[in-house]
Amino acid sequence: NPFALFSKHRHLLTHSHERQLSGGQLKFRKILFWNRKHFLAQRASKFSVSGKMQSQHSSRTDVTNTTNPAILEQLKEQRFNERNLIIYNPPGVNEELSARFLRSLAFATFKRRSPAFLRDLITFLQDREPEIIELCGDYAHFDLKRTIWSLELLREEIINNKEFQIFRVKAPDTDSWNTFLKGLGEDRRQWFSAVWLHADCYLYRRIWSIFQRSESLAKYDYFGDQKTSAVSNVAPLMRDILVSTKGITRSEEDFQYLLKLCAWANHGDLNITRRGAHDKIYKQIAKYDIDLLADQSSDIWKDLTEASDPVYVDIVCDNAGFELFADLLLGEYIIESGLASRVRFHVKAIPWFISDCTQRDFHWLLKFFRKHEFQELNYFGKRIRSYIMDRAFILCDKSYFWTSGYDCSQMKRVQPCLYVYISQAALVIFKGDLNYRKLLGDINYKPITQFSDCLRGFQPTSVCALRVIKSDIYCGLPICTVEKLSEQNPEWMITGDKAVIQVAIKHRLSSDIIVPSTRNAIWSR
Repeated sequence: NPFALFSKHRHLLTHSHERQLSGGQLKFRKILFWNRKHFLAQRASKFSVSGKMQSQHSSRTDVTNTTNPAILEQLKEQRFNERNLIIYNPPGVNEELSARFLRSLAFATFKRRSPAFLRDLITFLQDREPEIIELCGDYAHFDLKRTIWSLELLREEIINNKEFQIFRVKAPDTDSWNTFLKGLGEDRRQWFSAVWLHADCYLYRRIWSIFQRSESLAKYDYFGDQKTSAVSNVAPLMRDILVSTKGITRSEEDFQYLLKLCAWANHGDLNITRRGAHDKIYKQIAKYDIDLLADQSSDIWKDLTEASDPVYVDIVCDNAGFELFADLLLGEYIIESGLASRVRFHVKAIPWFISDCTQRDFHWLLKFFRKHEFQELNYFGKRIRSYIMDRAFILCDKSYFWTSGYDCSQMKRVQPCLYVYISQAALVIFKGDLNYRKLLGDINYKPITQFSDCLRGFQPTSVCALRVIKSDIYCGLPICTVEKLSEQNPEWMITGDKAVIQVAIKHRLSSDIIVPSTRNAIWSR
């Protein structure tokens, strides 16, 4: 110990004896001084580090032992983010959206919204058990218990960011889905690391698979009550719109009006906003123009009027209820004004994103119209039925592509028959936010990138998007639009207050005549 050695020979270190010290003794004195200084410095450093460690440990202990719920929740969030490699920066340009980005709607979806949605679904099934048993049979009592238990497990999987599971229950799309899941990269098979579109679609496919395990609940639409009740609430609005559009004629102005009405009908989405359409929406379409960030409705009119016969228009539907009504109204106008000889409607094969339209919803709405006490709705339902009988309206066969994890750029490879079928049309209209994400593949493009460039080769025909913006993905917008809106409201892109009407034109070189047009050019009704 140099300090003990220094104390033992301290009598050598006084100034009075310094001159009497020999050379060796003086050297020894300098060594002792250096050793003492070095030792004290080390000791001070050790105590300082030890004190810091003790202070940090004490602080950590205080935080860990705290009963403050806010602090505990913050610690829990921090550990989750560290464990699952959550990124605090926003996604880069051309990067796929994912819940691994903290400041994204995808993260909020799987961190809060999806677990809450599953909890609400479980509560709904528990509350409606008597009605479900009456509808599905007595054995549904036991199937409901197993179904609720499976939904609770699914909710825990999301909360704990577990890996996706392949599907075991046999269904028409099981092999396709399992092929898709196995084709994902190892770092893309969990809720918070997968592409947002993939994880979102997988969630609703998992829910459907859970119901398919039980014979009594296999055909039960667990979103059906919400969709049908929403329709009943907007019956007066639909009647008013039918009255206001009676006698409308073929013109670019009237076409644009109905196209915009069809776009804004997507405003009420049970999956996002849980609010219905505005009760005076048909009177305020012109006022909504300021919120149309991109409006290519005139280009769509020109494309349809210049298309060679036979002209078909395909509509890839989004929501049931009021939005489907607007789709049918647009379809009637297209037929009666002579813009096309046939309108074909694509709907979802299974219950999807709460309010998405299925074949059952399509038929239910027509029946609702034909039996309604409002004469206008009654007549409208009968007209739609006659279009279907004349094959001017076609409800397309089920396609599980719309409920798959694939985006549209992969349609030609995985569903070539559907791709060819759509290519027969002069125009295909994609409705809503989810279909828009399916078009773009959840890629974070620059906002000013052209819509046609973002389709990545998907253009079987002219592709139109009618979308109310409800997620943080967009393209084809004017310069600085996103920056200005974000300054006013950082969450503008998820409020459903802005919309786009976009189109990527493809001129057909030839077409096959299937059904000649027999409709008048004036919509007289």
